[in-house]
Amino acid sequence: MSFLANWTMDMWSPIINLFDFIPNYGFMIIVFTIVLKLILSPLDIWQRKVSRDSMRKQQKMQPELQKLKKQYQNNPQALNQKTMQLYKKEGYNVVGSCLSMLINLILTAFIFITLFTGLVGISQEKIYNQYTQLETVYQQTLITELQMTNYDEVTQYIQGLIDNRLTEAEEALVTEGVQEPSETQIRQKAFELVAQNDLATEIDIAQANVAEKYEEIKDNWLWIDSVWRPDTYVSGVPNYNDFYNIANLNDAVGQNEARLNQIAMEYNTITADIQKTYSSWNGYFILVVLSGAITFFSLWLNQKSTTAKNNQIVVKPVNNSVKQNNQQPEANTNTAMKIMKFVMPVIMIIFTFYYSAAFALYIVTNSLMGVIINFTCMKVFDKLDKRKDEKEKETKKVSYSR
Repeated sequence: MSFLANWTMDMWSPIINLFDFIPNYGFMIIVFTIVLKLILSPLDIWQRKVSRDSMRKQQKMQPELQKLKKQYQNNPQALNQKTMQLYKKEGYNVVGSCLSMLINLILTAFIFITLFTGLVGISQEKIYNQYTQLETVYQQTLITELQMTNYDEVTQYIQGLIDNRLTEAEEALVTEGVQEPSETQIRQKAFELVAQNDLATEIDIAQANVAEKYEEIKDNWLWIDSVWRPDTYVSGVPNYNDFYNIANLNDAVGQNEARLNQIAMEYNTITADIQKTYSSWNGYFILVVLSGAITFFSLWLNQKSTTAKNNQIVVKPVNNSVKQNNQQPEANTNTAMKIMKFVMPVIMIIFTFYYSAAFALYIVTNSLMGVIINFTCMKVFDKLDKRKDEKEKETKKVSYSR
């Protein structure tokens, strides 16, 4: 496991485990995401409020800006100076909303990247730890069935049986079309022959116990067989080749070659029954589709909110060399938002397609919370703005009457 995965896993795992009173890991991720989003929501709401206040001030300054442009249309330097004075008078900060957006963006990116790598590391660890628990059940069953005192005796006994079948195993591999099989391949085949013939009864009992244990320790969620595997067509219980890559086995066993060889030889035998039981799709792409759809809707809603406000602010350029107006930056912002509206859903779909359902649950829940918060903020801010406008109108009426 890489340093980044270890570091982020060590950071996020204790936080997620604060919710381990929830018996199902899928629901644990959902509750964790909701709480995390609520904790971070004040910053998000503050950023939205700063942006709206900035746009309201722009709207309020439009009449004065138009007058200044007419008055100083032939003097760009004086126009910029007077514009800056007006900004200062009205308390308008050109970079204020950009700064709040940048802070929010940096924090969001940090959480996304670290939580993603952290959940990748947690998934690797969980899958490996599940196997070691199944392996322990398998070994203890063989010790009991073979009436031995420890698994070292079982291993020595099995190695003797394997040695007796090496020639038969090599011949079987050649018959299957394997040219010049390696020693590892021969011993693996010999072990399969031993499992099928010499220890068939004992291994059947061990595999049944392993299957029973897996039902106790598996981390399923609703329609998903394993939250540590994607919500796609992959199987909930991987074969050895997939397990080797998913669990990052070299790092998991500390580059221990003997341990790697043991797992390589025994893994498919130990997990044979549960591989058959969970050989169908791990999920139905539901989280994958939702991640893209909700992300798109969230960005669309955000764009709609921004565009609606921007449309109220129209600043016509007087001189091409004068860039005191915000029309061009706003046009660039709208273009960027339109692009992101399509790019981000695709990115989310790719992430949820290739990585664990646990991460997909985070993406979907986080995006859904974002939609709820965004929609709520729009409604609340619209009401507050309306009250401010009404209050300002009343104040003007009173001042005019005087």
